[in-house]
Amino acid sequence: MTVPVALVGCGAWGENLLRVLCESPRAELVAVAETSAARRELARAKAPSAAIVESLEEAIGLGARAVVIATPPRSHASLVLTALDAGLDVLVEKPLALSAADAERCMLRAASLGRVAMVGHLLRYHPAVERLVAMVHEGALGTIRHLAASRLSIRGDRSVPALWSLGPHDLSIVHAIEPLRIDALEATSGPEGDPVVLDLRLASGFAARIELSRVHATKERRIVVVGSSAVAMLDDVRAPDRVFLSRQTAAPSAALFEGPTEEIRVPWREPMAVEIDHFLRCVEERRAPRTSFEEGTIVVRALERAERVLGEAVPRPASLPAEGS
Repeated sequence: MTVPVALVGCGAWGENLLRVLCESPRAELVAVAETSAARRELARAKAPSAAIVESLEEAIGLGARAVVIATPPRSHASLVLTALDAGLDVLVEKPLALSAADAERCMLRAASLGRVAMVGHLLRYHPAVERLVAMVHEGALGTIRHLAASRLSIRGDRSVPALWSLGPHDLSIVHAIEPLRIDALEATSGPEGDPVVLDLRLASGFAARIELSRVHATKERRIVVVGSSAVAMLDDVRAPDRVFLSRQTAAPSAALFEGPTEEIRVPWREPMAVEIDHFLRCVEERRAPRTSFEEGTIVVRALERAERVLGEAVPRPASLPAEGS
């Protein structure tokens, strides 16, 4: 059994989703909606059996049961609401919206209509991240004290605020480890909002430091979780298929990870393929997804709070590219 799906947005990130949807044995790609004529031609070449149209409204009448939205975030809320009202289940790329009010509107509409509603917090479907989160909840690290995450790029559009384009990734991981109920938040940023450093303390006492940048000297994707009995580290650039564990428990912070005493290898699968498979299973089985609109709204609230702390240093984006890393 396959799920008829429409893809809205075939930009740089949408093209990746197009490939995965075409490869998925659970998906029947019935339509691709894209405003750019050049990108429509690309979609036509890659998905010759799908109808290639210009808008979600055109795609709605082509038999889709579900829609994947990969447009610039300024359009997410309106497209989500249109799709929900048309009877479609929805997967929308992060962030769910650019305001908490819009995110909450989407969440409540999806709940009232009984739709499957999922946000593309891609790292929640990364096999090594899944294993790391499972280790935390299994008690393998003891009592969790601190998380440190670095999401740094050597190139990128400097006009795009790192907070909104990169921040959802690590905030969603923090939420997976400990509910994202923020007791205190400090934030600093460089020129034009890049880099950004967030320091969070949650109501439980758990602390997290998140570093984000598109203009760094090196590329880094690193997560370290400090517990009372062990420290775990994931290096997504150098070793995406394993979690490093250290039993050296004297380290008071994630910055002092002194090297692994154990490597836990994780069976690898492309995170986007895992994400799409999860969404389509949820559509088929009518169950709530792992990264629900509720989680998406919680993350948007945290982004808004960080933005308020930063003040004018990180102006609200009029547009962000739909991308996932």
